[in-house]
Amino acid sequence: MKKFFEKWKIDSLYIPLLIVYPAGFWLLLGTTDWHATTLTLYIVCILFLAFAGFTETYGDSSKEIIFGYVYLIGAVFFAVAGLWMWLI
Repeated sequence: MKKFFEKWKIDSLYIPLLIVYPAGFWLLLGTTDWHATTLTLYIVCILFLAFAGFTETYGDSSKEIIFGYVYLIGAVFFAVAGLWMWLI
């Protein structure tokens, strides 16, 4: 596993970008009904983005801070879009 990360240069900074954003868009744009499981997964995606964003904004490098704000903006976007979908 370590050789895989060294070969592809996958940093833990990119995990929300590779996992949470596609899952959030899949839940928003998919044709599934909003049951308890999908709603819980959507809330977990929002909370994970918020946690990653708050954690990364206190980083040392500018790259971490930029990704932190990208994750925070994504959490706000998914929260507003989910609320909009739920109200309509």
